[in-house]
Amino acid sequence: MKNKFHKALCAEGMSKTMIKIDNLTKIYSSRKGKTVANDNISLNVNQGEIIGLLGHNGAGKTTLVNQIIGLVTPTNGDISVLGQSVTANPSIGRYLCAVQPQSQLALGELSPMNAVMIMGQMRGGKPSEVKAEATRLFEALDIMEWAHKESITLSGGVKRLMAFCMAVIAAKQVIILDEPTNDVDPVRRRYLWSEIKKLTNQGRGVMLVTHNVNEAENVVDRVVIMHHGKIIREGTVGEIRGAGERDLRLEFSPTSAFDARLPAWAKAPFALNEKKAFAITKEQLHEGIDWARTQVERGTIFDYSLSESTLEDVYVNLTGRAG
Repeated sequence: MKNKFHKALCAEGMSKTMIKIDNLTKIYSSRKGKTVANDNISLNVNQGEIIGLLGHNGAGKTTLVNQIIGLVTPTNGDISVLGQSVTANPSIGRYLCAVQPQSQLALGELSPMNAVMIMGQMRGGKPSEVKAEATRLFEALDIMEWAHKESITLSGGVKRLMAFCMAVIAAKQVIILDEPTNDVDPVRRRYLWSEIKKLTNQGRGVMLVTHNVNEAENVVDRVVIMHHGKIIREGTVGEIRGAGERDLRLEFSPTSAFDARLPAWAKAPFALNEKKAFAITKEQLHEGIDWARTQVERGTIFDYSLSESTLEDVYVNLTGRAG
């Protein structure tokens, strides 16, 4: 086993495809029948890029990650990490990938600094280098004031940032981050995204699992949208939004007099907290403004705004249409 791991590590610097997934299917069987968690998925994560894996709860994202790191065995298909087959040798997936799990880590009285230092040294880092990098990470994420506190006393956001540091200290070439910004405040989220970008600038491949579509839009290099176990769209943010031919979003605040009827040309309507929105083409711009102004005059909406459509708009539209 040691020789196999050494061989894989030597191949790290030469590999351009960090994760390769071919025709992957995972079916769970129970007394109630069969559930297709992943349905014939093919996907690559390349060196120096962030892949954003988007999808509702139950879309199959976690099952996919668990197969990459060898915790779940595929029903069909193959997964390789840095050229080594995880399907044939599941333990190598956990060895070659650094993972930040979605669940919070239970570290009891261990301090964040100690936890990160231990993880870095377990990966073979020299104590002095690990300490320097841990200090840099804590300062970059603005969590140094909690570095030596007992982990059990920390807030959820600080624990998430600590888990990120544990995942990337003395980092592997392949990094999987599952909802890294959960519970993290807006300011430190920006610091975190900056650190994630640095990983790819260093030539690492990152798979980012997230529900935060708007934040992912500004960070990822490619987007993979999963729905009911299938990949329903893949490409750059610009490709998925339809670069050069993007729709506009007309957003408005309805009053109690609004009767929920929208014009026939309104596309992909959806609710947004207390507001409602739908898409229009650029050719329908004047028609959309006229409709909104008329509704304001009638007292059926309070106000309205127009903006470029976002990745979230496309995501909602795609997953809604896909059933």
